[in-house]
This record gives sequence, structure tokens and C-alpha cells, in this order.
Amino acid sequence: MKGNGTDADETISLKLAAQKDGKWSKVAEIPLTFVKIPPLGAGTKVYEGQAECKGNEGKSYTVKVRVTTVNGRIALLEDNGTEIPGYIDESFWLGGDVMGAEGMPKKLKGKTWEEVLKARTTPSDKEEEKVDAISGATLSSDAVKYAVIDALRSEPLQKGTGEIAPPTFKSSRQVAPNGKINHIFVTMKAPEGTVIHYTTDGSEPTEDSPTPSQDPIFHEDFGADLRAGSETYPDGRVILLKAAAFQDGKRSETVTGRYVFANPNPKHSYELGQFSGKAEGITARVEFESPNFDQKYYLTKIRLDDVSEKTYAAFLPELFSQIYLKQGVEGVTPISGHEEESRKVIAAVQAALHEGFVAAEPVITITPKQGNYSNDDKVNVEITCATEEAEIYYVVDNSNDITGGRLSDFEKHKVLYEKPLTLTIENPQGGTLYICAAAKTGQKNWSPTARKDLPFVKAVGKEAFEVNGSKYGTWKEAVSALEKAVSGEIILRDDVELQEKDEFPSVSCTIRSGDERKCKIKGGVMEAKADIAFENVVYDVRRIYGNGYSVTIGTDVETTFSFMKRSIFAGVAYDAEEKEITANPVISVESGKFVLYGSGSGGTTLKGNVEIRVKGTAEAEVAGAYMNSTVDGKVTVTVEDQASLSEFLGEQNKGSAKELELILMGSPKLDGRTFRGTVNGTPKGTLNLRQASLSPEQAEKFKDFAEILKADSPAAEENLLTKPAVEVETEAMEKEKAAEEAVAIEKMIAESVSNFSDPEESDFL
Repeated sequence: MKGNGTDADETISLKLAAQKDGKWSKVAEIPLTFVKIPPLGAGTKVYEGQAECKGNEGKSYTVKVRVTTVNGRIALLEDNGTEIPGYIDESFWLGGDVMGAEGMPKKLKGKTWEEVLKARTTPSDKEEEKVDAISGATLSSDAVKYAVIDALRSEPLQKGTGEIAPPTFKSSRQVAPNGKINHIFVTMKAPEGTVIHYTTDGSEPTEDSPTPSQDPIFHEDFGADLRAGSETYPDGRVILLKAAAFQDGKRSETVTGRYVFANPNPKHSYELGQFSGKAEGITARVEFESPNFDQKYYLTKIRLDDVSEKTYAAFLPELFSQIYLKQGVEGVTPISGHEEESRKVIAAVQAALHEGFVAAEPVITITPKQGNYSNDDKVNVEITCATEEAEIYYVVDNSNDITGGRLSDFEKHKVLYEKPLTLTIENPQGGTLYICAAAKTGQKNWSPTARKDLPFVKAVGKEAFEVNGSKYGTWKEAVSALEKAVSGEIILRDDVELQEKDEFPSVSCTIRSGDERKCKIKGGVMEAKADIAFENVVYDVRRIYGNGYSVTIGTDVETTFSFMKRSIFAGVAYDAEEKEITANPVISVESGKFVLYGSGSGGTTLKGNVEIRVKGTAEAEVAGAYMNSTVDGKVTVTVEDQASLSEFLGEQNKGSAKELELILMGSPKLDGRTFRGTVNGTPKGTLNLRQASLSPEQAEKFKDFAEILKADSPAAEENLLTKPAVEVETEAMEKEKAAEEAVAIEKMIAESVSNFSDPEESDFL
């Protein structure tokens, strides 16, 4: 069939029926459209279109595309929010790569409108009849073709004078929490042979602007790594990412993306999921997620109905970025020049937001605020909610009463909050009080649940501590008595849990158990105020900052199991008032399991020489300089016979020691596989094996030392030479490869935590 040959579009209705034995079938009607082909237009144009795909599961869906043409030919074909209802169809779309780099975007690239009309995407078993389709996915390929035709028949959304195809942006998210570690990586791609330049300050990119960098996680991608910068932007921010492609003096149109780092809405929260609302003839759909899986829900996606998306395309990205930043419509201003349309869109979005609205997570305020509490302390608890007229309910569980490790069913045991609470543990063995609170308004669902844990320490006997023959009932009294004596011992006659307010003595002392039994000493983060030693105790102190004093772990010390390793730093804490000290401390460990650092934590400097000694039955991981810390002196680490060295890093990522020496004596156990002088690039320090008796396999574990002083061990040399040269070389290559892989993983982890100011965070990771 042919059209009428005029310049106007024409639709012909083809009707078909079948006859047999004088009987007729039902009439089938097929519309055939003949379209006017306009001349190729100069410059860059952007179109949007859609077409129906009947699907492979009997569920039809709408294929949506975005098409960019340069001088009348397709330069870019992108998916524009197609939502696929079934797994089978989704497998064609994703697994079949219909809209992937090798799919329909490649098949239709460079074609004109007329060539797209003639593209062969007909479902068929014959390859020549579907040459422009993706094999095995011709139904969806055919729908893409007609969506492109629909786009090219519409008015362009954007027009420009660019002579080459612009870059494309791709990221896993557009909205992220405004947190210290959060980032959005935006992958950028452009035609082969072009160079992308981009800006993040809203200015137009030039050939002097930055080029894409490598994705720190998926190294095959290049783009822009956008960071929250929450310290500089505590209220969040919108990053305006602009990019253009350049080639031989030619420049593409600028592509703009808006990426948002937002704080949760302070007045209310949202439910997880998707919700729809309608106002002013516009249907809006919103989606709420918890990106950090922490019960903090964010508005991460807004879509309008297809007609509205096209009608208001000129200002929607800017308007939506405001709504994302505010995490709601309150305080959002209409876009200049589109005030009335903006208000209509805001009303529709507000209607959708209201469907997912719930009360804000309650705030539980504790007075006094401490890491733990004395056994007889009374703690004041106040609970508030930022959502007006919200009712607050709470549950208090006592760890001594709960069974199976599960807290109470909130719905069953909730109590209406009416006034502040005063709580205590009422158990001499100590324990924890768990406070859970949630709020709701009207018939809405519950808010996210807030929780606070109040740990109370075990009560100790009236004679729990002994100093110079005198007995005391509190740690504070024992420390005071010791300080009056200038030095001495604190003898434990009961298990003790130190509180956040408790301090080590300001004079040198030894802490040990009495003759009755081995007692436990438990604590969080403690700081040495003088030389301190531990003997014959169950040690459960999470971290000690030596502050330049010597710390000794003597004989018969047991360390309790914990995911948070028991660590000792020679220097000061990251938040110390004086971040630089001068001292020559010694850390000596004869028993127990520890992580030892010759420096302070990140951002601190220790000027002086540090000795770390690992001996007896001790097992230790050792680092000369912690991440981002400095030792302006020599760190000497000695590991003696029978002790265990499970890891050694002379310098962690961005840590620095002026000099390093690792001395091995006898045959210490080397259980780990990371034993390196530095991870900072250039080999560092001396590995002294002159007094060691190691197998060749053990000796090969050590890497990145500037100098190795080898042991005089003929037996070891003989053992090495008995293996064929090829076998030795093969083993060495395999071990080198394994070591390189371990280093790559280690560096990735180190880089990901190198910006933490608190080492507790990186220890946990």
C-alpha cells in the first residue's frame, strides 16, 4: 500500500475479513500511518517518545526512550524510565541487553528518521528479517523502534548547535544521605575519540575543566566522584554537574545533572515504598528508601504521568532537586518563569508525599549522658517528637528479664509517654536497660523506632580494691590512695567495670588480681596518665591511649573475645587537646591478644623513639604508624621466640614513621599473610632476621622493606635449594600474585576509611 504522496501525515485503515462456505469472520482493522519525512536538521536536538510492548508474559508495558540527534542522525538512544512488569520481559530488557551499550542504541545509532522507519525489527526466525533487532528479544526491540519513531515525530524538548554527540550520565542514585562517607559516582560516556570535560560549580565546562576519573570501586568506569561534604554543607546541597564532549575544535551541547545530598526531613518521616497522589490534573509518584539501612527514610525518586513529564520537562529537574534537598515541599520555591506550572507540580507531589507520611522518629534524651552508669545511678529520660500532635509510646526492657535475646513486642507492651522517666537497673550484677520509642498521628502507621541502651556496671564489694594493705569500695578511692603513695599496686579482689568518667592513676602503677582468683577489669576507651602495667587479670579494656607513657601487659593476662579488638596506642587520641607530644614510650606484651600501634591515632604526631615488644605467649597485630598519624623518630618492634605475630604494617595508609625496624628472634608464629614495611609506595624500614630461625615460606611473607638483614641459617638455605628451580620460581610467582591481590584489597579498604577521624570506626570496618 502507498500513501497519497502529499506532505501531510496520512493514516489508512486496512480492514480484513475471511470467508468460507458463505460465512464471514470478524473484521480485523489495522491502522497504517504514512508520515512526512522532514529534511535533516542541523545542530543537536533532544526528543522523548514511547510505544507499547505486548510483552512475553501477557502483560503489556510502555517503552520510554530519550533520543538525541546531531544533524538529523541519532547520536544517543537512552531508556527514559521504562518499567517492566514481569521477570521474563525484564530478562529480555536487561539480560538480553535491549537497551545496553551493544543493544538497540548501537543498532539505531547514526540512522535518520527515514532509516529508522525502514529498520528491520520484525519478530521472525529469519535473521535477515530482524537485522536491526536484538536476537531473541525482537518484541522489545520492535517496541523500542516505534518509541524512537514516536520521539522523532514530536517537538524536540531541547535544541542546540552542538556538532558532536553530548556525553551521557549514569549513576545508581540521584539522592544520597548528607553524611561524611556518602558519595555518588556518576559514570560519563561519550563517542569514541572525544574527550569529556566537566564542572561541579555550575559553570560551563571548557577544555581546561577536569576530565573523568576512575571509579574507586568499579575500576572499569570513569566519571565524577561527588562527595557530600557534610562538614562544609551541614544542611545538604545540590551539586550541579555539567559536562561536554570535545574533539578537534568541536564541542557538544552541555549535559546537566543535579545530584542531591540531603538530610532527613526534621518534622516527619516516610514509609518505605512507592506512593501516588493526584492534584491539578497531575499524577505524581514518589519513592522512599533507606540508603544506609538505618531506619532513616529519604525521598529518592519523583515521577509524573507521561503527559506532565513532557509538558513540564523544561523545569522539572531544577524543581525536583529542591524537593529532594528539602525532603518535602515545605520551603520549595517555584521556578522563575514557570511559577504557575511549578505550583501545580508541587501540589501533586505533596499529595503523593502525604500518602507515605508518618510521624518523625522520636528523640530520646538521656541525663546525664554517659557511656555507662554506676550500679545505683538514676538516669533521667525525656522523649520528644518533632511532628505536631503525634502521640509517643515507649517500652523499657531490662536485659536481666528478656528471654531469647529479643526485646519485647512493641505493639503489645507499649506505654503512652506522658512525662519524663527516672530509670535504674535494680540489679547488683549490672545489666542494660533498652528504651524503644515510636510515634504516630491519627490512623497513620508508626514512625521509625528510636532506641537507647543504658548499660549499668556491676556493683563491687566494699573491699573490691586493695592499695598498700587498705581496702576500698570504689575505683576512685583506690586511685586516690595510690596517688597519695606516689606509686604502687591496685589489687583487684572483685571484677570491676570502669565507667567513662573513671581514670587511670597519674602515678606509675601495676594492676593485678589478688590471691583468691583472677579478676576481670573491663573498660572502654582509657588514657594512660603515667606508666601502667597489668598482671594476672582478665583484660577487657577496649582501647588504651598511652599518651607517651609505657604500657606493659605482663604474664598470665587473658583477653576476652570481642569483634572490637583490644588495642593499645603509644601516642594520643585523635581528639586530644595536644595532638603532638614528645616521649620515648615502650609497649611490652607478654600474654593475651592485642593490636599495637607505635603512634597515636589519625592526625597526631609522636616525637621520639618507640619500642614495641611482643614475647611470651602474646599474640599481636602491630602497626608502626596508624593511618594519617606520624612518628617523628624510630619505631622498633621485637617479636621473640614462641610469641605470635599475626600481622605487621610498618606504615598504614598515609601513616608515617621516620625509621622502622622489625626484629624477629627465634621462631615466632607468623599466622597471618600481611607483613609489610609500608603500604605507602616506596619500601620502608629494616627487617632484621639475624636472630631468627624461619622457614623459606615464612621469610617470603615479608614485603616492602627497604633492607633485609638475613639470618645465618644454612638449614633454611638447604631446604630452599632442595626444591627444583622451576618449582621454587612457580611457588614464588603464585605467592607474589596472592600478595598483590591482598594488597589491592587492603589498599581499597584503607582508602575507604582513611578519612575517618575516629579510629573506632575504621577498627570496626
